[in-house]
Amino acid sequence: MKTLPKEPPLPMNATKKCPHCQQWSAWHHQVTDRCEHCHELLDPKAHQRLLAQDEREEEESKKINIALIEILPTDSAFTRFWKRIVQGFQLMFMAILSFILWLIALLAG
Repeated sequence: MKTLPKEPPLPMNATKKCPHCQQWSAWHHQVTDRCEHCHELLDPKAHQRLLAQDEREEEESKKINIALIEILPTDSAFTRFWKRIVQGFQLMFMAILSFILWLIALLAG
């Protein structure tokens, strides 16, 4: 006897009262859900939080802060020479570390 494959369960219907027109609308628990009557956002505060979080993430992604030893113009030639050597070691260390992280990510799939 053949058995039919089970259908996925239907999602539960949820409703939310629109803060603008005070009418009940279908709500799929998404930030972008809109009222069926006035077409305004059902959860405008969550939408604002999402936009603010996106802006913060975008600003943070633009920042790459590599702390290298600083060479001041007032340093003597001897000090600048040794600081350049230290900067070279710092850059080599970061390059090796970046390669190892890339390799781990590559092997992890």
